[in-house]
Amino acid sequence: MNDKIRARLDEAVGSGALVRLRRSMPGAERLEGFVVGTGTEWTLMAVCKDIQLDGWAAVRTADITKVRRRGDETCLTVRALRRRGEWPVRAPVPAVPLDGLPALADAASRGFGLISLHAERQVPDACWIGEVTELRPKSLRIREVDTEAQWRSTPSRFRFKDVTRVDFGGRYEQTLREFSGPYHRDGRSR
Repeated sequence: MNDKIRARLDEAVGSGALVRLRRSMPGAERLEGFVVGTGTEWTLMAVCKDIQLDGWAAVRTADITKVRRRGDETCLTVRALRRRGEWPVRAPVPAVPLDGLPALADAASRGFGLISLHAERQVPDACWIGEVTELRPKSLRIREVDTEAQWRSTPSRFRFKDVTRVDFGGRYEQTLREFSGPYHRDGRSR
């Protein structure tokens, strides 16, 4: 990542401006929202869709190729969020560290229940949703929840170097968490 991108990210954090992030992976979703933090390895954005906040997305800072301002404090999105008491947008509570994937994923999973992992270099249009069950030196494991809010019985393994984005606290993850309940050995919700 170059100094210009770092400066644009810092400006976005300081101003609270609505921005769109473009990243280096072909087919990677462009993310729109508010940058609420940057670390040595990860940048955290409060995602905004259809003039509503929808959780957070942490993306690898090195993958960001463009930070484009989408509006200032007079744009409709900011005015609507301000009226609802949601602007200026804040970082999540509990805090999520941005200096390494193990701490980020673990904190997001503990604080918000389910996380969505993206490996956009390998599979640009898919994600895996679950809770962190194990952190190893070069990988992590999550117990996945399927699209019907049923727990899978065997954890899935992801290498740190493959994970390009971690989402948490969004409406979809919250709904899956609500209907999956705690994990039980049979994989069924109660």
